[in-house]
Formats: sequence, structure tokens, C-alpha cells
Amino acid sequence: MSADRILVFDIGGTTSRAGIYDAGSGRLQRSLRAQTPSAHAFPDAEVHGLRSLLYELMRALAEGLSFSSPHVISVGFPGPVDARGVALRAPTVWGADQEPEPVAARIREIWPLARVLVANDLSTAGYCFLRHDAEDFCVVTVSSGIGHKVFLGGRPVVGAAGRGGEIGHLRVDFSDEAPVCECGGTGHLGALASGRAIHRLAVRLAHLDPRAFLVSSPGRATGGDPKRLDNILLAQAFREGDHWATELVRSAAEPLGRALAGIHSAVGIERFVIMGGVAHAFGLRYLDLIGQAAARSEWALGQDWSRMIELGEMGDDAGLIGAGRLAARFADSEPATRRDRGADPLLVG
Repeated sequence: MSADRILVFDIGGTTSRAGIYDAGSGRLQRSLRAQTPSAHAFPDAEVHGLRSLLYELMRALAEGLSFSSPHVISVGFPGPVDARGVALRAPTVWGADQEPEPVAARIREIWPLARVLVANDLSTAGYCFLRHDAEDFCVVTVSSGIGHKVFLGGRPVVGAAGRGGEIGHLRVDFSDEAPVCECGGTGHLGALASGRAIHRLAVRLAHLDPRAFLVSSPGRATGGDPKRLDNILLAQAFREGDHWATELVRSAAEPLGRALAGIHSAVGIERFVIMGGVAHAFGLRYLDLIGQAAARSEWALGQDWSRMIELGEMGDDAGLIGAGRLAARFADSEPATRRDRGADPLLVG
């Protein structure tokens, strides 16, 4: 398998990215982005139509990169993926639809001569943050949804069926008022702590207490109209220390911190890399709130959450770089006979 130039994709619930990764230099050469044709962006669209649109978008992005005949394609996909490259679910893209999607097979229909690797987007992104080949750490994304992967010995741990690393769909709110997750479940972490969840909560709080909203920085900026709220405005107000925005973000950071404390308590991971558009927009104060919530949620054994959590570098390129590194690592470490098989444990999840 030639992995000198790899066509890489990072499919997100809001934005999809494509790039050319050069394995020789270990660098991303070029990249493009476009809006993901998702159920969130097109709520009236039929799901199977949205699935077809995604592959059309991938083809268009490759053509935009002038890379229409790749030998190797590596894809980070936002949902659990099994060893055959089948996505079990993709709620941030296709909502509550539960029909599995043969992502790898569909991509091979477009590029039949290419070697196709498909993994969960956090599994691929994690390879961007490995400091050495056998590191133990946890990568977490806060964006359209919530995702995570624990890496042990330099590899994501997802289980034989690829179902692990989906803490965004752990139920953490059992109240009657628990919000509905995009997957159709109730009270899931993603429904409380993701970027979309923060926006929904902001609109709800603005309606519940319009007076408090009106005197806040976001309230003044929108003229008291909750419909004008967006996460860019909320992030700016939070970074500037606005009380209303701070309490809003604190309420979303609390369940996420508890979840990370659970991971630490279970397996002892002491490096947590937080990435994603929302995390980067809210910045280091946001990480402090997550760490404080985590510290309150577990046994104190001398761990220092202020040192255990860090903001992921590379920004939007992390998923593309990680997908490239995964493909290059797979090519370098696997014998040719195994590389020609349709599935491999490295590709699970």
C-alpha cells in the first residue's frame, strides 16, 4: 500500500473536512471544508438522501483538492464503526436513524482502486495527539456532540464490536425534564454538554428568565431576542467573564467533568486532551470548569486535574492529521498479506 500521499477525511456533524496528508513529511499539505449534509442542517430531508449527499460531498472535496485518484483513503467518521468499516450509528449527522451504514463499501464504490480505512473520528484524531507510540491518554471532543476515546499502549480501546468510547451517549440525567439526545435517547451526556446542547440550553434559559438574560452581555448584544443567540456570541461573553454566560457554561461543564472523573477512576488515565470547535471557542476557563467538576466527583488521591486536562493543539486539522497518521502507521506496521484484508482490528472504532 503506497501511503506517500493519503486522501484524508474528517466527517463532522456540522462541518466535513478533506485534505492531502504526506506520510513522508508527516504534514497536511492542503485541506478544504464544507457544511455536512446533516439532519440538523436539513431537518426535512430524507435520511437516505442525506447519506448519498455525504458521499457526493466527499467526491467534490477530493476534486477540489485535485486528488481524484487516491491510492489510500483514511476517514474519521462521527459514530461507532466496526471492523468492516460499517457505521453503527451517526446521530450528529443522521439523527435518530438506527440503520447501519456501510461507509467503507460506499467509499470503495467511488474509488474502487483505493485502500480504504474507516474509523471513528475520535480514534483517528487521537493519533494526532500521541506523544509516543505506546502512550496512555484520553481524547475528548466537544463540538456538535460529545465523543471520547481512551488510548492504551498507543491504540484506541473500543472493544471487539467497536462500541466503546461513546460516552456522549451515556445517560447522566434521569429527571422528567431530561433533554432528548439526537440519537433519540433521553438525558445523554451529549444532550447536556455538547455545543448544540449549550445553545439549546441558552435559548431555554433566556425564555425562562428574560430579565436576567436581558442584562447579560448576550442579552444586550441580541436586544433580548433568544433567537439571535449563537455559540460564537456565547463563547465571547464567557471568555469576557459575563456571569450569565459563565453559569450557562458551568452547567454544561459539570456533567462532562463527572464523566471524565469516571474514566479516571476506572482506568487511571491522567492525560485528557479536550478538542473540538466548542472547546477551542470557550478556551482555558472552560477547561478549568471541567477540571473542577471532575475533582469534586471522585476520590482525592493526589491527582491534579489542573494538570491532567489540556486543550488539543492543531485545531481543526487534528482529525485530518490523525487520519493520515493512522493510515501511515497501519501501512508501516502491517504485513502485506494482512493489509489486503477487508478488515483489521486497528480499524475498529
